[in-house]
Amino acid sequence: MKGNKLIFSRRKVERVKGYRKLFKQQAKFYDPPKKIARNLVEAMEALGYDIDVTQAIAYLKSSYAVFDRDFYEERYRKD
Repeated sequence: MKGNKLIFSRRKVERVKGYRKLFKQQAKFYDPPKKIARNLVEAMEALGYDIDVTQAIAYLKSSYAVFDRDFYEERYRKD
């Protein structure tokens, strides 16, 4: 999160750029388990959604990034 001020922008376009930067950094240390992604596909199917493993992995990565952003914003950012 350090050095990534775009992710905290009020403008959506800048936040998207910040998320892209975060995903590049995140790729070094977080790779969602394929087993979890396959189980997520089954669970989503039970809810009536048709997704594949790639979409489930994208969901896991993005939810991890959103959680990190919210956690950092609540705990460390004081504006």
